[in-house]
Amino acid sequence: MARHTAAEGAPEDPDGPDDGEMATSALLARDLPALAASLVLHVVLLLTLALVGVATPPAARPAVTVIETPLERDEEVDLAPQEMIVSDMPEETGAAGDDQSADVAQSLAPVLDTVSMTPVEPSPELVGDIQIDPLDELPTATEMDETIVVRGAVGATTSGASGAVDRLTAEIDASLRQRPTVVVWVFDQSVSLSAQRKEIASRLERVFHELGADRTQRHRPDLENLVVAFGKNVSLITKKPTDDVVEVIKAIDSVPVDDSGVEMTFAAIRAAADSARIYRTSAPKKNVMVVAFTDEVGNDQQLADQTAQYCRKLGIPVYVVGVPAPFGMREVRMKYVEFDPQFDQGEAEQWAVIEQGPETLYPEMVRVSSGVREDEAIDSGFGPFSLSKLCAETGGIYFRVHPNSAERGRVTNQMVGPMASQIRYFFDPDVMQAYQPDYVAAAKLQQDITGNAAKKALVEAARSTEIQPMESPVMTFPRRDDAALAALLSDAQKVAARAQPRIDALHATLTAGAPGREAIKERRWQAGYDLALGRVLAAKVRTDAYNQMLAQAKLGMKFQDEKNDTWQLEASEEVTVGSQTEKLAKQATELLERVVREHAGTPWAQVAATELRTPLGYRWTERFTGVNTPQMADAGNNNNVPAPLSDDQKRKLGPPKPKRNLKNL
Repeated sequence: MARHTAAEGAPEDPDGPDDGEMATSALLARDLPALAASLVLHVVLLLTLALVGVATPPAARPAVTVIETPLERDEEVDLAPQEMIVSDMPEETGAAGDDQSADVAQSLAPVLDTVSMTPVEPSPELVGDIQIDPLDELPTATEMDETIVVRGAVGATTSGASGAVDRLTAEIDASLRQRPTVVVWVFDQSVSLSAQRKEIASRLERVFHELGADRTQRHRPDLENLVVAFGKNVSLITKKPTDDVVEVIKAIDSVPVDDSGVEMTFAAIRAAADSARIYRTSAPKKNVMVVAFTDEVGNDQQLADQTAQYCRKLGIPVYVVGVPAPFGMREVRMKYVEFDPQFDQGEAEQWAVIEQGPETLYPEMVRVSSGVREDEAIDSGFGPFSLSKLCAETGGIYFRVHPNSAERGRVTNQMVGPMASQIRYFFDPDVMQAYQPDYVAAAKLQQDITGNAAKKALVEAARSTEIQPMESPVMTFPRRDDAALAALLSDAQKVAARAQPRIDALHATLTAGAPGREAIKERRWQAGYDLALGRVLAAKVRTDAYNQMLAQAKLGMKFQDEKNDTWQLEASEEVTVGSQTEKLAKQATELLERVVREHAGTPWAQVAATELRTPLGYRWTERFTGVNTPQMADAGNNNNVPAPLSDDQKRKLGPPKPKRNLKNL
């Protein structure tokens, strides 16, 4: 109402306050003291925080002047274009430098090693106060020649233990190039190895000299040694590591003989690793190598995996100087010559049975006993499984030592050296590398075997006892009369009847695995299955043919020459007793010939070739023996029997010396 009156009566003063301005002024007048107090409080708080954050100013960094020597410019060279000659000949490739030929270069190299033999050392100028430990890799088995190569090699072959010691020199030298090294020498105390210990000790003197570890001017205190001995018990001969070569040699010479016949091989290797454990777990670290000498498998193979795991965890490679394992056999005969004058040395040589095999964890060889040469021990190309696997898993080498290892023909008893096994044939290590056993965990190997029908059938058949096809089958049948001849033929058939069920069962087992044969990729398993089935088929054919030939004779046969009185059964290349037997004979021959052709130069081919030389069939022949001619009584002979020695003569000879128990060698 007032506003309306003013508008009508007189104009409004533009400089006068309106209602909004008056309200704002009133608000400011009321809140000004509070705003001022808040402002003062915040300023004080900010100043306090600023004073707390003030620190001593950092010292001025020295100026760094980078002086760079200017690169001298080479004189410019005028590259005048030259005349280019283009050849029509294709360009040769294959240098290891180009990408395409890299694979070729690697395939030609004997070893493709993943660990450098030269350790990577940090530069002191770059490291400063920062501690960088060098790479802690296992020392790698270096290449000695074309047959001795990589870490975990298991087929290194030498003709003597001293030769293996020479090859170990390079392994020790490679380890010393990386860092100081402790070598634990582990010796089997058995009777059979005692003679070799002397030879090894003398050879080690030369090794230490070559390494500069014999306290001459080239003395290397970075090589220390421990000596461990084992038989029934394990003994630490040197109480602490020593770099005194004389002390090491004396310790080896002092190892006593243990004639208990018990060898705790894996317990000794574990104890050897444990004795040097501190050098792998405490600074400054040293390399540790275990080198074991033994000529048997050991009585504690159940400790093999534990020992391998322990050594691998500590980074300790294990080297074993051992013996070759006989192919598919656990035991082999050894030529023992008594060397101790305290025992009877009357016999020039004796043959003891010792355990040196087999070369695989599960049996892969079906043993067919036939009384001929294929039953003899031959080389497997590898060492006993447990020891070889230990070397493979820890990065060491298994050295197979045998004086006849270089022979490529049949080794006779006269050629076998003293304390060496009776192995008739040896094979080229280069060829055998393609047939290496499966050095994997037992569970993994079991899974692989059960996953293939042929492998499973082979192991099941090989686990069976040795086949005795026909023990000394009768081959000569004199005819006194028809009844007597029929009785002889019936008795002979009983021999075949006893062998037949066993052979048929093995044949059924192996035949059931045939569908898995073509899926096998490993040459070892291919050869093993084909050889097993071929040999079992051959045994079955011979047994069936023998039985049927006797049955045929019982039906009646007439001599072509009336003077003859005896039927003689002879081996024949032809099988003529029935189509089914002939079919099996053809299959057996094809399998055995396949083994010889595809696996030449291997134990499988050797056994198959020997099997093929024995005919599968039989044929009847006739001759005169005079069975019906009256025999004159034996008039006896006048041979003089030497008189026994008198008591005086016995006393002059002295008491007899005891004979060595060959079971405890």
